[in-house]
Amino acid sequence: MPSSDFGEIGVAISKRTLKIFWLIDVSGSMHGDKIAVINRAIKSVIPIIQDEADENPEIETVVRAMKFGSGAKWHTSEIKIKDFKWHDVDAGGVTDTGTAMKLLSQELSVDKMGLRAIPPVVILMSDGCATDNYEGGLSMLLAERWSAKTVRIAIAIGDDADIDELSKFCSHPKENPPLLAQNANKLIKLIKWASLRFRRPFQHL
Repeated sequence: MPSSDFGEIGVAISKRTLKIFWLIDVSGSMHGDKIAVINRAIKSVIPIIQDEADENPEIETVVRAMKFGSGAKWHTSEIKIKDFKWHDVDAGGVTDTGTAMKLLSQELSVDKMGLRAIPPVVILMSDGCATDNYEGGLSMLLAERWSAKTVRIAIAIGDDADIDELSKFCSHPKENPPLLAQNANKLIKLIKWASLRFRRPFQHL
């Protein structure tokens, strides 16, 4: 039988994309140990996510990081996890969390996400205490169609974190309230857990 009779056999099936967003508070209250531990934790979790991605070749995992303090901007572009490298962030300034929510909302639009995608994971790392219009920014984020499907996790940094404020960001605050990071070791474990949690719901896709 001629090989042409096999049609498209051998053509790669397009992968579904999973997006992970890390939103990092770099305001002045995060200066010192808090921001140093976040930098160290992210560096430690990257190879673990890379290993997980290798075990799930049908899913293309991409990561993007945002930093927000006096304003908000993307710290990295959207990068495949296999190519992702972390560059440390520094802390200083106010806490423009609302601005960060507005910036994130642009990535959760149908234009950016499409109609058929794996629900993205967003991990907010902050001690709370927004200094801008947090409620307005959050409302803009929640208005996006993809926001309802997004897994939104908050990690509260330090004993003085504003839990009520961070709870408003979480997808299901009663069932999954903000994770509390009272010390360096706990913070590292929580960032790893939150970043890897996405694999559980999608193992059978």
